[in-house]
Amino acid sequence: MKNALICSALCAALASGVAHADNHGTSGSNGLTTNDLVANGYAEARLGFADMGLSDDAIVVAGTFGTALDQILPGLGAEAELTLTAADAETSYFGQTLEASYFGLGGYATYTLSLDQQVKGLELLGRAGLVYVDAEVDTAFGSASDSSIELGVGIGARYNLQNNLAIVGRFDTYDIDVLSIGATYRF
Repeated sequence: MKNALICSALCAALASGVAHADNHGTSGSNGLTTNDLVANGYAEARLGFADMGLSDDAIVVAGTFGTALDQILPGLGAEAELTLTAADAETSYFGQTLEASYFGLGGYATYTLSLDQQVKGLELLGRAGLVYVDAEVDTAFGSASDSSIELGVGIGARYNLQNNLAIVGRFDTYDIDVLSIGATYRF
Protein backbone atom coordinates (compact mmCIF):
# COMPACT_ATOMS: atom_id res chain seq x y z
CA MET A 1 0.00 0.00 0.00
CA LYS A 2 2.84 2.36 0.88
CA ASN A 3 4.37 1.87 -2.60
CA ALA A 4 1.04 2.58 -4.29
CA LEU A 5 0.73 5.83 -2.32
CA ILE A 6 4.27 6.86 -3.25
CA CYS A 7 3.65 6.15 -6.96
CA SER A 8 0.35 8.05 -6.82
CA ALA A 9 2.05 11.03 -5.20
CA LEU A 10 4.81 11.03 -7.84
CA CYS A 11 2.27 10.86 -10.69
CA ALA A 12 0.21 13.67 -9.15
CA ALA A 13 3.32 15.82 -8.74
CA LEU A 14 4.33 15.26 -12.38
CA ALA A 15 0.81 15.97 -13.65
CA SER A 16 0.49 19.16 -11.62
CA GLY A 17 3.86 20.34 -12.93
CA VAL A 18 2.69 19.89 -16.53
CA ALA A 19 -0.60 21.66 -15.77
CA HIS A 20 1.27 24.49 -14.06
CA ALA A 21 3.62 24.80 -17.04
CA ASP A 22 0.65 24.90 -19.42
CA ASN A 23 -1.02 27.61 -17.33
CA HIS A 24 1.83 29.99 -18.07
CA GLY A 25 1.88 29.20 -21.78
CA THR A 26 -0.66 31.82 -22.83
CA SER A 27 -0.21 33.69 -26.08
CA GLY A 28 2.68 36.10 -26.04
CA SER A 29 4.36 34.25 -23.17
CA ASN A 30 7.69 32.43 -23.31
CA GLY A 31 6.41 29.77 -20.88
CA LEU A 32 6.50 26.03 -21.41
CA THR A 33 3.25 24.53 -22.73
CA THR A 34 2.03 20.96 -23.11
CA ASN A 35 2.22 21.53 -26.87
CA ASP A 36 5.96 22.22 -26.41
CA LEU A 37 6.34 18.97 -24.46
CA VAL A 38 4.76 16.94 -27.26
CA ALA A 39 6.42 18.86 -30.11
CA ASN A 40 9.84 18.29 -28.53
CA GLY A 41 8.95 14.75 -27.46
CA TYR A 42 10.28 11.36 -28.45
CA ALA A 43 9.59 7.70 -27.83
CA GLU A 44 12.30 5.12 -27.37
CA ALA A 45 12.22 1.30 -27.43
CA ARG A 46 15.21 -0.74 -26.28
CA LEU A 47 16.23 -4.35 -25.69
CA GLY A 48 18.99 -5.23 -23.25
CA PHE A 49 20.51 -7.24 -20.45
CA ALA A 50 19.98 -6.69 -16.72
CA ASP A 51 22.52 -7.89 -14.16
CA MET A 52 20.51 -9.00 -11.13
CA GLY A 53 23.44 -10.69 -9.39
CA LEU A 54 22.70 -14.20 -10.71
CA SER A 55 24.80 -16.36 -13.05
CA ASP A 56 22.58 -15.56 -16.08
CA ASP A 57 21.40 -12.03 -16.85
CA ALA A 58 17.77 -11.15 -17.49
CA ILE A 59 16.68 -9.93 -20.91
CA VAL A 60 14.69 -6.71 -20.59
CA VAL A 61 12.62 -4.42 -22.79
CA ALA A 62 12.37 -0.72 -22.03
CA GLY A 63 10.01 1.94 -23.32
CA THR A 64 10.72 5.62 -22.76
CA PHE A 65 8.83 8.83 -23.39
CA GLY A 66 10.99 11.93 -23.20
CA THR A 67 10.93 15.58 -24.06
CA ALA A 68 13.49 18.32 -24.54
CA LEU A 69 13.20 21.29 -22.19
CA ASP A 70 15.45 23.60 -24.20
CA GLN A 71 13.19 26.54 -23.29
CA ILE A 72 14.46 26.22 -19.72
CA LEU A 73 18.09 25.27 -20.41
CA PRO A 74 19.63 24.03 -23.69
CA GLY A 75 20.26 20.28 -23.44
CA LEU A 76 17.91 19.76 -20.46
CA GLY A 77 15.11 17.22 -20.73
CA ALA A 78 12.82 14.85 -18.85
CA GLU A 79 12.02 11.16 -19.36
CA ALA A 80 9.57 8.59 -18.03
CA GLU A 81 10.53 4.95 -18.52
CA LEU A 82 9.03 1.50 -18.04
CA THR A 83 11.37 -1.52 -17.98
CA LEU A 84 10.09 -5.11 -17.98
CA THR A 85 11.77 -8.50 -17.84
CA ALA A 86 11.27 -10.45 -21.09
CA ALA A 87 13.35 -13.47 -19.94
CA ASP A 88 14.16 -14.10 -16.27
CA ALA A 89 17.63 -14.07 -14.80
CA GLU A 90 18.49 -17.44 -13.29
CA THR A 91 21.07 -19.43 -11.42
CA SER A 92 21.36 -23.04 -10.26
CA TYR A 93 21.99 -24.16 -6.70
CA PHE A 94 21.96 -27.70 -5.28
CA GLY A 95 20.24 -29.00 -8.42
CA GLN A 96 17.47 -26.39 -8.19
CA THR A 97 16.87 -23.26 -10.27
CA LEU A 98 16.34 -19.77 -8.91
CA GLU A 99 14.69 -17.29 -11.30
CA ALA A 100 14.42 -13.53 -10.84
CA SER A 101 12.41 -10.91 -12.71
CA TYR A 102 11.56 -7.25 -12.17
CA PHE A 103 9.86 -4.22 -13.53
CA GLY A 104 10.96 -0.64 -13.10
CA LEU A 105 9.14 2.66 -13.48
CA GLY A 106 11.41 5.70 -13.56
CA GLY A 107 11.32 9.45 -13.89
CA TYR A 108 14.55 11.19 -14.94
CA ALA A 109 16.02 14.62 -15.52
CA THR A 110 18.24 14.35 -18.60
CA TYR A 111 21.03 16.25 -20.28
CA THR A 112 21.95 15.84 -23.96
CA LEU A 113 25.29 17.04 -25.30
CA SER A 114 25.33 17.38 -29.09
CA LEU A 115 28.67 16.52 -30.71
CA ASP A 116 27.54 17.67 -34.17
CA GLN A 117 30.68 19.82 -34.52
CA GLN A 118 32.91 16.74 -34.01
CA VAL A 119 30.77 13.86 -35.35
CA LYS A 120 27.64 14.79 -37.28
CA GLY A 121 24.52 13.33 -35.65
CA LEU A 122 26.15 12.06 -32.43
CA GLU A 123 24.78 12.98 -28.98
CA LEU A 124 26.00 11.99 -25.52
CA LEU A 125 23.28 11.33 -22.95
CA GLY A 126 23.18 11.57 -19.17
CA ARG A 127 20.30 11.18 -16.75
CA ALA A 128 19.47 10.92 -13.06
CA GLY A 129 16.18 10.32 -11.29
CA LEU A 130 14.06 8.02 -9.17
CA VAL A 131 13.12 4.46 -10.16
CA TYR A 132 10.46 2.30 -8.54
CA VAL A 133 11.72 -1.31 -8.75
CA ASP A 134 9.56 -4.37 -8.04
CA ALA A 135 11.60 -7.60 -8.09
CA GLU A 136 10.37 -11.17 -7.73
CA VAL A 137 12.33 -14.37 -7.06
CA ASP A 138 10.94 -17.86 -7.74
CA THR A 139 12.38 -21.15 -6.48
CA ALA A 140 11.11 -24.71 -6.18
CA PHE A 141 10.34 -23.92 -2.52
CA GLY A 142 8.31 -20.76 -3.12
CA SER A 143 8.62 -17.18 -4.19
CA ALA A 144 9.31 -13.77 -2.69
CA SER A 145 9.10 -10.21 -3.89
CA ASP A 146 10.44 -6.85 -2.84
CA SER A 147 9.96 -3.31 -4.02
CA SER A 148 11.83 -0.09 -3.42
CA ILE A 149 12.49 3.35 -4.82
CA GLU A 150 16.08 3.74 -5.97
CA LEU A 151 18.27 6.54 -7.27
CA GLY A 152 18.88 5.82 -10.95
CA VAL A 153 21.70 7.22 -13.08
CA GLY A 154 22.56 6.50 -16.68
CA ILE A 155 24.83 7.38 -19.57
CA GLY A 156 24.48 6.70 -23.25
CA ALA A 157 24.92 7.77 -26.84
CA ARG A 158 22.47 8.43 -29.64
CA TYR A 159 23.25 8.63 -33.35
CA ASN A 160 20.70 10.48 -35.48
CA LEU A 161 20.01 8.65 -38.74
CA GLN A 162 17.37 11.20 -39.83
CA ASN A 163 15.67 14.21 -38.24
CA ASN A 164 13.16 11.98 -36.47
CA LEU A 165 14.95 8.60 -36.19
CA ALA A 166 18.02 7.58 -34.20
CA ILE A 167 19.75 4.53 -32.75
CA VAL A 168 20.59 4.63 -29.05
CA GLY A 169 22.68 2.70 -26.53
CA ARG A 170 22.41 3.16 -22.76
CA PHE A 171 23.90 1.94 -19.51
CA ASP A 172 21.68 2.54 -16.48
CA THR A 173 22.23 1.61 -12.88
CA TYR A 174 19.98 1.59 -9.86
CA ASP A 175 19.78 -1.56 -7.75
CA ILE A 176 20.15 -3.40 -11.10
CA ASP A 177 22.63 -2.67 -13.93
CA VAL A 178 21.05 -2.50 -17.40
CA LEU A 179 22.86 -2.34 -20.76
CA SER A 180 20.50 -1.79 -23.71
CA ILE A 181 20.28 -0.73 -27.36
CA GLY A 182 17.33 0.44 -29.41
CA ALA A 183 15.75 3.18 -31.49
CA THR A 184 14.41 6.67 -30.82
CA TYR A 185 11.55 8.25 -32.78
CA ARG A 186 11.03 12.03 -32.46
CA PHE A 187 7.52 13.44 -32.91
